[in-house]
Amino acid sequence: MLHKTIKNTDITISNILLLIFTFILIFLIPLIPASIQSICNSIIFSIIFILAVFALSKARKTMVYIAIIAFITQWVAEWLKMELLQYISFLTNIIFFEVVVIKLIIQIAKSKHVSAKVILESINVYLLLGIVFSTLVASLHLYNPNAFSFPKETPVTLQEIIYFTYVTMTTTGYGDITPQIPVARSLSIMISVCGQLYIAIIIAMLVGKFAATQSRSSNK
Repeated sequence: MLHKTIKNTDITISNILLLIFTFILIFLIPLIPASIQSICNSIIFSIIFILAVFALSKARKTMVYIAIIAFITQWVAEWLKMELLQYISFLTNIIFFEVVVIKLIIQIAKSKHVSAKVILESINVYLLLGIVFSTLVASLHLYNPNAFSFPKETPVTLQEIIYFTYVTMTTTGYGDITPQIPVARSLSIMISVCGQLYIAIIIAMLVGKFAATQSRSSNK
């Protein structure tokens, strides 16, 4: 029982830290000078890789291996600036975060009641889902720089891609960045649909668990 309590506390702390560093990646790094954003992104991603592993309750060993590969490819691609290495880095990031998202959703589904840990996991899944889609958008932009109408004056940064992704996920759609080719439009539709479906499904799941907990409490 004590071991389980310690493990749950460990997972909760990891989820809190994961939320903090994901928040930094999305909201704070865009505020720093563009010249150091790239290196800061790599540092934050490295921390997120570690925290995401410890946010899981099971299969940590397997995820550690994937995280190590993602970590190495992230830094090699950052320093060598080779297009092939960037594709490999994007692929490992997508695989890693997709697996983390799926495992966190399973943890949420298996939880018997709504706790702070479950709420943190739900928020983290949404934000990590945005990172998965941001990586897909970045991959498409690397393959075809004209896939999206990013500003042409300066090189496109990850923060601009993240901005477009979350604006699309929330279906806000300001229209300052738009998909220009069919595959980009299809990806944008998928991002917006998945974002709305996740919110609808996760809220229904959490409300259902909360109602069930309240019902059990009233029957005692």
